Amino acid sequence: MKKTAKRELFVFAGQSNMMGAAVFPPQVEPQIKDSYEYKHKPRRLGAGEGRFVKAGYPTGEFSYVDLQKAYGADMVDENGKSRLGDYNKNTYFCPAMSNLKSEQERALYPFFFFSESTAQHGATLAPLLAAEWEELGGRCAFAHIAKGGVSIDYYFTDEMALEYQHRITRYNKENNKTYADTVLESNRMHGAADYFFEKCNHFFEDAEKRFVGEELSNKCFCWLQGESDTQMAEIEYQIRLDILWERLKAIGFTHFFCIRVDYFGSSGIYRVMRAQERFVAEHPDAYMLTRAASFFTFPGQNEQEWFVSPPDDTYRNCRDSCFGYKNNHINEKGFALLAKRAAKNLYRVLVESKEAVPEEENVRSLILDACE
Repeated sequence: MKKTAKRELFVFAGQSNMMGAAVFPPQVEPQIKDSYEYKHKPRRLGAGEGRFVKAGYPTGEFSYVDLQKAYGADMVDENGKSRLGDYNKNTYFCPAMSNLKSEQERALYPFFFFSESTAQHGATLAPLLAAEWEELGGRCAFAHIAKGGVSIDYYFTDEMALEYQHRITRYNKENNKTYADTVLESNRMHGAADYFFEKCNHFFEDAEKRFVGEELSNKCFCWLQGESDTQMAEIEYQIRLDILWERLKAIGFTHFFCIRVDYFGSSGIYRVMRAQERFVAEHPDAYMLTRAASFFTFPGQNEQEWFVSPPDDTYRNCRDSCFGYKNNHINEKGFALLAKRAAKNLYRVLVESKEAVPEEENVRSLILDACE
């Protein structure tokens, strides 16, 4: 009897380093045979369903807040793409972008300069991970739903924010603490979280139509976020992760895969890293795919203070700022490393039914915490 073909469904979510915001556009096109990215735009504009395109570049899409404003007659170019820029204000989520203006002068565009019409394609994790997954014998479809500079709160609906208020209030009472009992409205955009869950739902629905006869039982959430939340206490971020995962499971997700957040200029990020570690330790359906991003070096960083052992060359030059550009985001080298490390643990979990085995810890604060 012929086996049913299996295809994993992935959603890649988070902030700029999941979005893809390096200086240089991708230099290597991922070799993809049978993996696809979901584009939601056609369904938003009135088509019966979204579109699946072969995974690769460009990755992601401009999910504009106001479709009428974005696609009015005077805002659309000859290819039907919107000229509306300022992604932070005008989109719920956006694609991977590169911002190189002049290599000779090391000059960069501000990312808000770009629109759907003018954006320069950027390297990002999703298609590279799809290629690594195919190398291991798999196939997938994915949705890219990320945006630069956003907090975990950006993914919270009003109901989730209220649930956080209940839980942190209870925690404060039980532990004699005084953590703020609200999700900051300044971290959210009206409608963004609802749109996020809508796109996830439509991705699952349209995948069932597109890949008829294939097994789509693994619905995996891949998370790389936290650079904007260094001010949060560990428990504040961890409770948020708990609530986010409960909401994701309610719409059908089966696995939470964490790519541990990178250092991004603030030592307070160790609290987010620790919260992510404890979250996966406490949830049997959550896994730490890789800690590699946490080991990427950062210009000006006090490495002796941050690391137990000096990072080897594997973790160096994984940001274009290492070459003098004023852009600290993970670059193509870094994404390629994350994809390779993550794919191995995806295989362990999804194919071999084993636990993920991330890299040995090297962040001093997390090792000291484990020894307490």
